[in-house]
This record gives sequence, structure tokens and C-alpha cells, in this order.
Amino acid sequence: MKEIVGKIKLTGKTAIVTGGHSGIGRGIVEAFAQAGAKNIVIAGRREELGKKIAAEVSSQHGGVNCVFFRTDVTVDQDRQALADFTQSNFGRVDILVNNAGTTHVESMETISYENYRKIMDLNLDAVFFMSQVVGRIMIGQKGGVIINISSNSDRLVMTPQKQAVYNASKAGVSMLTKCLAYEWAEHNIRVNAISPGYIQSDILPQGVRKDGKKFHEVWTEMIPMGRFGYAEEIGAIALFAASDICPFLNGSVILADGGYHLT
Repeated sequence: MKEIVGKIKLTGKTAIVTGGHSGIGRGIVEAFAQAGAKNIVIAGRREELGKKIAAEVSSQHGGVNCVFFRTDVTVDQDRQALADFTQSNFGRVDILVNNAGTTHVESMETISYENYRKIMDLNLDAVFFMSQVVGRIMIGQKGGVIINISSNSDRLVMTPQKQAVYNASKAGVSMLTKCLAYEWAEHNIRVNAISPGYIQSDILPQGVRKDGKKFHEVWTEMIPMGRFGYAEEIGAIALFAASDICPFLNGSVILADGGYHLT
């Protein structure tokens, strides 16, 4: 990955990044490591991959302690265990990135309650309750930063795929961000969100339109910049939002979609 840090530093900071072992989460972990974060906890379900990525980050960035903690953020006990582990081992939680998420393409008339719940449990409910458990720690330590990964589908009906539940979950994340920013400003906790467009990732939905065009081809044509984004580009935005360089940034939903929303 190219260097993106510049003068922005996270020296001495402890961060939790859910889903930090792949995709956008991986880009955010890399950005935080480049900025000199002291401790980075990657939280996720894929233990083998998570440990591998954590070891790589620690070895490539001297002074950065990156560890993996197996967590299913849809489970109450796991969320609490993650928060307790971080606080007990590193003394505090300076930054929480709620990145873990999933997508599912299916029409409104056919989607099952089970599939609905899988999306909402991870994309919205886990963000709510993960923020709650870490927010309590941040209130006690009189400060912190929470960054939620939303999507430009928080405001757009994406086409040609049908994904009403995903879109609704991300709209919820963006509104939750604003509510938490208001409620916790008095505790010196800043809460912001990033709404990426299409980013190179293994969770991008696959599909073909009736005219034979692949979804990916259609989306690329609709992006004025003519390409998908990269995880490290979202990492750079997360780094900016997490750092002390912008202490007045609170309750913002930062859109980064290459101009897709303009078309």
C-alpha cells in the first residue's frame, strides 16, 4: 500500500477495528499502523486470517502492536469480551471503527425474515450495541472517537441490484451516527461515519442484468471517475476522522464514492 500518513499521527492511541482483517477494514488497519497507533485490535470471526494479518501489521510497522481478538459482533457476550480485553490489556479505547458488515441482493417480495435479520443484526444492531459498550468506556475516560462505516446507499437506491434491506441498514447507521454525535459530544466523544461507494472488496454483490451486462460493468460506467475505490483510500479518510487534527468534526457522514451520487 502507498504511504498515506503525512503529518497525521495516532501516536499512543489504542483502536478497535471490527472486520479489520479484510476489505475496507484492512485498509483502515494499515492506515492506523502507518500513523503510529500504539495498539490495534482486529476483531472478527476468521481467526486464522485475523492472526495472519495482525502479525503482518506488527512486523511491518515497528512500535505498532496489532493483535487479533475473535469476535462475533452480533453476540452480546462477544462485544463485551472485546471491550473488556482491550481496556484491561491497553488501559483504554481511544478509537472504535464499526466496519464489519455484509450485503445481500434479493427482491423485497422474496427475502426471508432470516436473511433480513442477518443483514440488520450485523450492519445496524451490532453497530448500535458495539458503540454502546465501548461508549461507556469512553465516557469513563472522558473522550474517544467512533467511526461507523456506512455506504452511499444510505441515501441512494443502488441499481441494478435489488437490496432494500442493505440500503435501509446503512441509512440506519448514518442516522445513528448523528444521534450518538449529539448525545455524546458532552463527553468529548466524536462520532462520524464514512459512506463509501463501490470499493474493491470480496463482499461486492455479483450479478448480470437482463441485457447481459455484469453489475460491475454497469457500476463502473456510472462512476464519473471510471473506477472502483480502494480500501486504502477509505483508510485515509478514517485516519483523518480518528486523528486530533480535526477536533471539530462531529456528526458528519463523509461521502466517498468517486462521484457516483452525481449521476
